[in-house]
Amino acid sequence: MHSDSTFSVVIVGGGFCGVMTLINLINKTDKKADITLINKGYPLARGVAYKTYSDLHLLNVETKNMSAFHDQSDHFLQWCLNQKDIHIDKGELPFTFLPRNIYGRYLDEIFEEKIKNLPENISLQIIDDEVTDIDKYNQRFIVRTSSGKNIPADKILLATGNSEPCPPILTNPALLKSKNYFSNPWSEKAVLGLQDHQTILIIGTGLTMVDIIIGLREKNFNGKIIALSPHGYNILPHREMPPQRYILDELSPPYNLENLFRLFYKHIRESRKRGLSGETVVDAIRAKTQEIWQLLTLDDKKKFMMHLRHLWGVARHRLPANVHQQIQQLIKEEKLEVIAGRIRKIAECENGIEIKIRKRKDQSELILKVARIINCTGPETDIRKQKSSLFDALLKKGIARPDVMNLGIDATADGQVIDENNIISNQIFAIGSLLKGKLWESTAIPELRIQAYRVAELILKDAGKKMSNVEMLTANQESDS
Repeated sequence: MHSDSTFSVVIVGGGFCGVMTLINLINKTDKKADITLINKGYPLARGVAYKTYSDLHLLNVETKNMSAFHDQSDHFLQWCLNQKDIHIDKGELPFTFLPRNIYGRYLDEIFEEKIKNLPENISLQIIDDEVTDIDKYNQRFIVRTSSGKNIPADKILLATGNSEPCPPILTNPALLKSKNYFSNPWSEKAVLGLQDHQTILIIGTGLTMVDIIIGLREKNFNGKIIALSPHGYNILPHREMPPQRYILDELSPPYNLENLFRLFYKHIRESRKRGLSGETVVDAIRAKTQEIWQLLTLDDKKKFMMHLRHLWGVARHRLPANVHQQIQQLIKEEKLEVIAGRIRKIAECENGIEIKIRKRKDQSELILKVARIINCTGPETDIRKQKSSLFDALLKKGIARPDVMNLGIDATADGQVIDENNIISNQIFAIGSLLKGKLWESTAIPELRIQAYRVAELILKDAGKKMSNVEMLTANQESDS
């Protein structure tokens, strides 16, 4: 039981963000702490990202930039050099895109080593359960789970990770229950049980689409794959080109979207004159992206989302060269067709689903009959639409609110949650994809490891501060009820 000399932390979510924050908390404090990690649905440490059914699913960041630790930049690289089953030249390894399952194994080892060697001041409880509600009592909280557990907490971290994609528009509710519609593109079930004479529709043409195609081909599916998105952009490969940092000499606040647009295209043109690709300009400002996003006006952010988001995504999220070659070969062989357009109607039909599409180029209509639809439109970021009992409760009670762009939870840049009365909490924090609306760049390891490091510091601030006897009695009675 919690005492006035011990502080308690509950971490909701056991993927990369939750586990690395836990590890940073343990590393950073010598005070007595009760830490509870609550996770449901995905393997601890790995989450959905690093426990995949295919060893052909690769990281999208080079080995040299994938350390889990903010203050140990080569930690993952050194770990890889000590693995007997990684047979890659030492000179090439830093620039290699390794299988995501290898990275998952790395996270497993970090986590397991830490919990096996807990310091005496740390009490750790790991619970396989779903958090459904949070109540506040005086200066503490009670975290409630679907199985009926009530866990007291001084500080709470929301590290819930990615939600499933939003259903396609114009979808009959009955279709969402169809055996031919797959809402979870990360599940192996999405690529099983198909025959070569069938046609598959993937909604979305980003990196998740590529994972599905790799999975389908690995399961020996040789039928036709159609990928649909509003713009139908082709994914670019990672190229061995240095970031074009000349833009940084002209990049300074105040930031205006129109001026930024002109500046980008100026430097993209100059990069191309040097024989380099335009996306090297995007790479150059990686460290400035969060700052730029925070200083844009709300109107500029809305314009970006409406007109430039997809172009940015193409330049920012690219493929390892060998994977890109595989995708291009499938297009050449007409095994994969990418269509730019929007769905106008979806209905179940005999042996599958019928979709009416309006093409972007000429506004003509195309009717397709497919055996399966796989939703790869990306995680749903609007916490009002995530079908989460926890966020429904937090929104109803006013403990949290969506950010102004409905891309996540409203919070400060360092993750302090902001409630419906505009009060910044020093007890409830958010991390990772929940901060996309605040930071925009909040999904890749180079950013997430910094967040985990810094939010651990915030959680530990004022840790162990004594509570009154009345506060203690109320919280403990609730936890025992």
